[in-house]
Amino acid sequence: MLGRRVSSSHSVTPTKVVAAQILVSLLSALAWYLFTRLQGKAALSAILGGAICWVPSAFFSLYIGKKHRRAASSCAWILGESVKIALTAIIFVATAMLGWNIHWLALLVTYFIALKISWIALGWRTK
Repeated sequence: MLGRRVSSSHSVTPTKVVAAQILVSLLSALAWYLFTRLQGKAALSAILGGAICWVPSAFFSLYIGKKHRRAASSCAWILGESVKIALTAIIFVATAMLGWNIHWLALLVTYFIALKISWIALGWRTK
């Protein structure tokens, strides 16, 4: 992952990362549905947890995609990441304040699994 090839080009785009986050979220929701007693509640909470991760990532992907055409600067990345973090926090707070009957363990586990896809993507390379 690191070393001499750290600066080599990646074929992993932010769009591919978002697609992987959506897929992992759906697989997690399926697992929560199949293996828990709170099937529907846990599965829907897992989908929400995944969405809390991939919705801000999708906005970031769109933002960077537009900026990339004009050679995105580090400032654009920092601004995009800042908006992504703020949007994530807003969605978490809104979820808690709306008073929905959430299975918090399913939501948080799926959120963290989907979040780790970004880190795993750093190691994805094509030959």
